[in-house]
Amino acid sequence: MAKFNKILVPLDGSANSIRGLDRAIDIAKGGNAEITGFYVFHLPLTAGIKYTQKMKDDAQKKAVKAIGPAMNRAQKAGATFKYKTGGGHTGSEIVKFAQNGKFDMIVIGARGVGGAKEAFLGSTSNYVMHKTKIPVLVVK
Repeated sequence: MAKFNKILVPLDGSANSIRGLDRAIDIAKGGNAEITGFYVFHLPLTAGIKYTQKMKDDAQKKAVKAIGPAMNRAQKAGATFKYKTGGGHTGSEIVKFAQNGKFDMIVIGARGVGGAKEAFLGSTSNYVMHKTKIPVLVVK
């Protein structure tokens, strides 16, 4: 089996993303891998939108809500956990961050907050799975 040193786990605060994190913790503990939780601030593609302080504050609260419990869960399990945030189209930001960060694996929960439109996989997990060259484990 391949050795995974760096595992990326996209987090959105959903139960599905936590299931992905739990699976990543299992994998990481078996080989002392480092987990990076990644939260993406969804930014609309509409040009000309100015972000108010309230919009920024709300986005920050959502990030803390997604990352805080994940960090606690990983630490309690004895896994090494870091986190990062990004902004933009969720799927493309995950793919770009994974590539630039030279991750060995992406573990993503299926059907998170934005995935209700897809019949089988969430739209984000589906996008990531098809657009990256990095191995992806989709946890349902």
